[in-house]
Amino acid sequence: WLHNRRFLAARIDADVALCRRRHVDAAARGTPARNADLVFFLIDLDHFKRINDASGHAAGDAVLVQMRQRLSACFRDSDHLVRWGGEEFLVVSRDADRGRAAELAARAVAGVSGQAFALPGGGVQHATCSVGYAALPLQPALPDAHGWADAVALADVALYAAKQAGRDGWVGIEIEGEAPVGADLLRAPQALFAAGRLRVESSLPRDAVHAALAGHDAPGVARAGDRRPVR
Repeated sequence: WLHNRRFLAARIDADVALCRRRHVDAAARGTPARNADLVFFLIDLDHFKRINDASGHAAGDAVLVQMRQRLSACFRDSDHLVRWGGEEFLVVSRDADRGRAAELAARAVAGVSGQAFALPGGGVQHATCSVGYAALPLQPALPDAHGWADAVALADVALYAAKQAGRDGWVGIEIEGEAPVGADLLRAPQALFAAGRLRVESSLPRDAVHAALAGHDAPGVARAGDRRPVR
């Protein structure tokens, strides 16, 4: 099954506290923090409205049910799989290494596009997804500087860029440098991008991703129950 926002709200603070403690302890030892990150993946089915319009809501519901199975195959049992809104899902990869985030994002994209979804009545539906991700701590040298909602907001920026750059792919964003980044700049990532403070990885065309980030009018920090309409 997929969890809901209430499930995440009840558990995420403990996950964040453990993540921060591991980074602080590693810094005190002078060693890299290993398997200490929380990686937030926002996964959105591309053109989902077309499925509902062409095949009916029962077909759309069947696709959403099967998404759980595909995400479960891509991520670990210990990760949080959350129905985030409409055709959008949030996966929180726990005890994670941000260096493997691109691999996991690519696995999710391939898991959706690689096999048709079975529909009621025996038909099939091909679909793709777009993925945006960001890891907490957003700035490993400043593990207490940002909350999990900030990481979701940055993942949402990455998802927007993936959608604008062509869909059926992934974008990951990290903040570079140790100068603190405040919530005001997280709400205006185009300024961070222009200042060279964002490190971007993607499976999609580089120029298209950069163009999306340069012109993106970002949302505010995401909060439970406060999401923008799915694009």
